[in-house]
Amino acid sequence: MKRVSINMWLSSKWNLIGIYALCSFLIGNVLYDKLTILQLIFIYVLTAIMSAIVWILGVGRGMFLSTMHRYNIDKLLKKLRETAKKENDIKD
Repeated sequence: MKRVSINMWLSSKWNLIGIYALCSFLIGNVLYDKLTILQLIFIYVLTAIMSAIVWILGVGRGMFLSTMHRYNIDKLLKKLRETAKKENDIKD
């Protein structure tokens, strides 16, 4: 049986969507008795807006960091290509 690390499991888009849906359902289930339907919908909308803001901030930070480290990334990729080419030349 193949072992799956928690990092690999959390890297899957569908697993994260499932966790998000489960958490949304559980929040609604807990608050259902205490709030009206309109209040519950309002809480879901606010939660969706907060999630969108966090996602946008994360994408922006990732773009910023990739721009800052672009030179280092290009240098690393060039070395990897050269190494792969040398290994292919040796095998042939």
